[in-house]
Amino acid sequence: MRLLSTLIGLSTFYLTGFSQVIDFKNDKYWVDAGFGSFITINNISGLPVFPQYLSINLFNDSTFYKISFLRNEEWDLFGDNPNEEYYSVGVLLGKGSSRKYLQFQFSCGLGITGGIKRGDFLYNNGDWFRSDYYERDKFITPSIPVEIDLLFKPIKYAGIGVTLFGNLNFVRPYCGFAVKLSMGKLR
Repeated sequence: MRLLSTLIGLSTFYLTGFSQVIDFKNDKYWVDAGFGSFITINNISGLPVFPQYLSINLFNDSTFYKISFLRNEEWDLFGDNPNEEYYSVGVLLGKGSSRKYLQFQFSCGLGITGGIKRGDFLYNNGDWFRSDYYERDKFITPSIPVEIDLLFKPIKYAGIGVTLFGNLNFVRPYCGFAVKLSMGKLR
């Protein structure tokens, strides 16, 4: 918890230093929400998984600021128990290019990732459903989130895009993509 509060405090302090140059009349700002798929380095499931993606964005000249929230949950109806799930919060800074109908940006930052992963094998009950049971291990670790965004802006206040994301951490590094809907001042 102390690490999370320190990260939020440092990011707030860092972004406050730019407050003199941020102009909400000319800059772009929006919220993204979407879903997609992800995979970990140890391939937790052969079935598709659906991360929930949410971010708050500010685009000032060519500098890009983002606060990103990501929830990854394994979707496996008759698989091992428990399902693995991860939560990630990150503060990212990057560069990008914005045209009238298309926008591209790359960002990287610091974050915190936590969740539930499978621990040691406990038993197998031999049933057709949920046959393997594992320990439920909770974790929290610092992380380095990386994102590449492509956004199509057909109208001034709404757009649709794709985000390629990666999360480097000590417990479960993962990567994936999200299809997202954007609402805000995009042009």
